[in-house]
Amino acid sequence: MGSALLEVDVPEGQVDWQGQDHIARRQSSDWAERTWCADCGSNLYFRMTGDSEFGGKYSIPLGLFDDPNGFVLSSEIYIDHKPDSFAYAGAPGRRQLTRADCVAKFPLLDSDQDRSKP
Repeated sequence: MGSALLEVDVPEGQVDWQGQDHIARRQSSDWAERTWCADCGSNLYFRMTGDSEFGGKYSIPLGLFDDPNGFVLSSEIYIDHKPDSFAYAGAPGRRQLTRADCVAKFPLLDSDQDRSKP
């Protein structure tokens, strides 16, 4: 089980990774990889490797930035599955996607078909 992830998307080519030998990678699906620090275990980024509007972008957790101020929350996903205790201030123009919206955009996310089998 996971929790809320506040992250910033950074296009490929606009990130300079140092200490490459400490970055552990796992292709977690046919279309995405996850990375973490092999020394301390901190999550470093999630990256969609398949062809899509998000392909190649690094989704980097805000907690990795020395100063996370100045970023703007521009979208929320799985808003219909958030705990009641999570209440972000609404903002005009913010993109909000339900689970169904996310599955429609990325059909590989649909795992309900496996859950419905006895």
